[in-house]
Parts: sequence; C-alpha cells; structure tokens
Amino acid sequence: MKILSFLDKHFERICMGILCVVMFVVVFLGIVTRLLGSPISWTEEASRLAFVWMIFFGLSFGTKYDKHIRVTILPDKFGPKFSSAVTIFWDLVTIAVFVWIAVHGFKYMEYSSSAKTFALQLNKGLVAFVIPFSACLNVIRSIQKMVTEHIPEFKAGGKKMDSDVTEEG
Repeated sequence: MKILSFLDKHFERICMGILCVVMFVVVFLGIVTRLLGSPISWTEEASRLAFVWMIFFGLSFGTKYDKHIRVTILPDKFGPKFSSAVTIFWDLVTIAVFVWIAVHGFKYMEYSSSAKTFALQLNKGLVAFVIPFSACLNVIRSIQKMVTEHIPEFKAGGKKMDSDVTEEG
C-alpha cells in the first residue's frame, strides 16, 4: 500500500525527472562528441523522444494539480456553487476526451508498430505508447481530482474544503 501511495504522489514527477536527466545527458554527450570530431548519430532522436515523453507526463502532472489554463469569467459571475458545477462538467468532458485519445492512441500504436525510428531503430509502436498511456493516466488523475476535491466542493456549496490542500512542492 505504501508503494501505491508513493506512486500516486510522485509518479509523474519521478518520470519527468528521469527523462529530464536522460535528455540532458544525451544532449551533453552529443555536444561533446561533436566537439571531439566524431558525433554520435542517435543523440538528437533520443533527446527528442525523451522530451516528448516528458511533455506527456507533464500533461498528467498538470491534471493532477489543476494547473491547466482555464477561462473562469463566466463561472465566477454566477457564484461558487455554479463554478463548482462547471468544474465537474469540465472534468467529465476531460475524461471523455482522454478516453477518446486512449482508444485512438492504441490504434495509432498498433498502426505504427511495423515501422522503426531512423537512428535508434526503436519500434514506433513503443514510442507511440506514450499517447494512450498518458491518456489513461489523465483519466485516472481527472477522476481522482473530481471525486476527492471537486464533488465534495460542490456538495459544500462551492466552498473549498480543508482537505483540498495538496502537496505541490
């Protein structure tokens, strides 16, 4: 249970940290080998893949902490209860969109699995796995946020609950 709790709190942050370090090391290696006169051909592709995967994990991280951009002028005019209802509505829309992305991401993964990347010769289906994986992670994070914070906030009349304080550090 401690492992699941740890992963729930830190999974995206750990993955993004590892990918950031990988990207830094690979780019640094590419620079050094170019300066030495014998560049390594796969560094650009590896750093790009690490960057793309880091972005997809960042999407889930933003979902977990409610850090995505939103326009709140209309909900704010109608009060906290309405604002909470709109937030739940957008949670449901977000979940539907990420389910759609996951389904089509798996189809794309299957479609692209017959090809290989140019420099690293990785299966492109494996590379594309980040799309449905991130979508599923976002569905989980959206449901978590809705059930643990947004619905209780709505039930409390739109007021923030004391349990809404999250560790963002």
